[in-house]
Amino acid sequence: MQRPGTRPLPLLILFGVLIAPPAAFAQESVRRVSLSEALEAFAANSLALQIARSEAAGLVGEARQSRAYFNPAFSFGRDDLSHDGETAWEETFQVLQQVEWPGRTTARGRAAAHTIRAGTARLRADSIEFAFEVREAYVLAWFAEEAESIVRRTASVIQSVARDAEVRLEAGDISDYEARRLRLARVDAEQVLEAAALRTRAARRSLAVLIDPGTGTEEIGPSEGPDGVPPVISREAAVAALAGRPDVEAAASELDAARAGVDVARTHWVPAPSLGLGYRHHYDGLGGPTVAVDLPLPLFDRGSGTREEAVARSTAAAYRLELRRKMAEYDVVAAFDRYASNRARLETAAPGLRADGEALLASATAAYSEHETTLLDLLDAVGAFQGARLGALSLTAEAWIAFYDLLRATGSAPEDDSERPPLPSSC
Repeated sequence: MQRPGTRPLPLLILFGVLIAPPAAFAQESVRRVSLSEALEAFAANSLALQIARSEAAGLVGEARQSRAYFNPAFSFGRDDLSHDGETAWEETFQVLQQVEWPGRTTARGRAAAHTIRAGTARLRADSIEFAFEVREAYVLAWFAEEAESIVRRTASVIQSVARDAEVRLEAGDISDYEARRLRLARVDAEQVLEAAALRTRAARRSLAVLIDPGTGTEEIGPSEGPDGVPPVISREAAVAALAGRPDVEAAASELDAARAGVDVARTHWVPAPSLGLGYRHHYDGLGGPTVAVDLPLPLFDRGSGTREEAVARSTAAAYRLELRRKMAEYDVVAAFDRYASNRARLETAAPGLRADGEALLASATAAYSEHETTLLDLLDAVGAFQGARLGALSLTAEAWIAFYDLLRATGSAPEDDSERPPLPSSC
């Protein structure tokens, strides 16, 4: 126990370390972006998004090519008919055009249009998934920075208490056990701080890789974060948005394309004739127009295998759509449950954690200044304060990540979400 005449650790220094804002501590200078700026940078620089766009463009190009009509062909022929020294020849100019039956042309056009819509919807689905990854990385980077600032402040207090303990040990005010306990606490706090700093740098690099991979190993940090409690979304509204999910739209368009493919396959046995129109010129001046018809006969290949393949693809597409709808429904419900649970915990528990942590630390500090508690009791209070602040911070991050995950599950594009006001620098 502290001697009555011994001067305690100055209260102003203790409180100044604990309640100082993160800006009061030296931090490595990093590039800062808001969430909207992060999403804009992601849209412009993301390699994953560029890959998805390229794949979608390739699918659209392939679909457009599949509905292209046959090119005409031009042919020229010259037959040498010379005999016994008498010159004779014949020349033929001809244009050939393969003609497709109207039903097959229409079906190919429908299949291509549905395939293009499916590719566009698939790209939207990928974009929404990627946008959630950016939002999640942004919140995690904010959480890591705020957690590091809290750990840094409490570590500074523990270091101050440990230094004071060495002085008091020499004066005989505390026991060897208390001094050793504080030395171990100081080492542990410094290790925790180092781990928190590494997590912060890793989180900022993860954000940088997502929104601007050209920066290499540069770190990008958030300039703001989630403010308060996420907006209210009802279960009914979340489930109602299920029909608008782009991955469900893509699966539905793929089914329509597969059904149109069945219509194309059913006409496979119908021969596609080639019509020729030309002019034949004889050496003696005789000549005239020529007409030709090339009609394949479906004697051996009647397209039965093609029809079976198309029907199987259509059936698989129907099952795929049903599975996608069920998985999407499960995804929305699960995301809503996480959102509702995390939002409720943030609303009910976080204020108490912040208030109780502050009150506990204040009472422990006051008791220590009045010689009513020991350094170890103060150390426990500092640990409890840190745990409470980190707990409140974790609740905030989890609630907002769950909110963004619900936006992803309901198919909300980044531009559908209104920009949030900036959050305080510390939770």
